[in-house]
Amino acid sequence: MKRITLMAALVVLTAFLAQAQGEVTTAVISIASEETAAYAPLDASTGKYYRMDVDVPEIRSGEKLEKAVLEFYVDVESFVRGDFVWLDEDSVEHVGYSAAAPLIEIYALKSPITRAVDVSQLETQTVARVPVRVGAHRRVLVSIAPIVRSFMADPAQNYGLVIGSFTGERQGNFTLKDEAFQDGSTGRIHLTFSPMRD
Repeated sequence: MKRITLMAALVVLTAFLAQAQGEVTTAVISIASEETAAYAPLDASTGKYYRMDVDVPEIRSGEKLEKAVLEFYVDVESFVRGDFVWLDEDSVEHVGYSAAAPLIEIYALKSPITRAVDVSQLETQTVARVPVRVGAHRRVLVSIAPIVRSFMADPAQNYGLVIGSFTGERQGNFTLKDEAFQDGSTGRIHLTFSPMRD
């Protein structure tokens, strides 16, 4: 059994025991290094992107998912853009600019990736976006509750996550830090469950 599958089973058991007592419960799903993969940029408008396979627990009757926060680390470089400005009729100057906190995006996949992702495979209804400051080993925390709820509602449609920049307004280059956590995992999903109220 894969480690994240075992972790998902433990999440269900913990939530079930707490549900019987009417408590809010929290749990963490670790995403192992072997459950991630890097892909080359699609074109000049996108950077390198990453797939994460995630195995979420089934939600039990009488409880609901309150929060799901994805945590991971990245190195962030700003992508320099620029325009040409005419100084006079004979000369131009290149004026460059860059974002201090490029935008990173997290999408659910609608189908498996074969050789590369197609933008039509990205589920835009549940996309999560967050700015991340330029620098090394930046910690990212972003809510992906709508994505996790969709995976729980229809596990057969869970094809994992894609992390990167796909809007065509690429602001930076992101490098996902492999095995960034002490347990050797590359990412974590922090879950919060609460009992349904009558």
